[in-house]
Amino acid sequence: MKGKASNVNTRINRNVANIAAAVTAILLLTNPAVAQKRHIKVKKAPVNNTKAAVLNVVSQFEAAYKAKDKKTIIFKLMVPSKEAETLEKRYQWFRGYGPTDMPGSKHPPILFETSKGSFVPSSYYVTTVTPDEPNTWKVNIHEHGTYRDEDGRWDVQRLRQMTVIKYNGKYYVSDYVMMDNPTDYGFYVDDISDKMSKL
Repeated sequence: MKGKASNVNTRINRNVANIAAAVTAILLLTNPAVAQKRHIKVKKAPVNNTKAAVLNVVSQFEAAYKAKDKKTIIFKLMVPSKEAETLEKRYQWFRGYGPTDMPGSKHPPILFETSKGSFVPSSYYVTTVTPDEPNTWKVNIHEHGTYRDEDGRWDVQRLRQMTVIKYNGKYYVSDYVMMDNPTDYGFYVDDISDKMSKL
């Protein structure tokens, strides 16, 4: 009986020792300091990709602008709206008349069709990207390209400000204006605020 009791005690002591060793190992592995020393990968919080998403919309807008794809610029990349004044602006640049006007009332400016809307950027770079309020960013852009009017062709460098907002989980362009005249879309060239040289 003494021998059997001794064997049982030995097994119990061995099991207790194994459990203690396992608990110690778990505690060591979950300790950040130990994990760092042992080069164990600790899962980090996901990186905030908001700025990248904003710049991606800017890139898509400028690519469509360069390709003269006004449908993508105005109706796919700009935030959906039912506001009458906003729709009037968009359709004016798109086809020359508003959503409730008769086609016979077509008049300039029309993007890529009339001199006021004929500027096409060949290159651009972002100067600043600034969060303005929750889900809204202001992006200042320097654009370079060509422009034609009744006096010929011009090399143009200009600054524009784009407002990018989050709408239904996706980022869109809310506005694209001149730096010193935010009342209208900034598609046209201004010979006062834009740097122009004859080609």
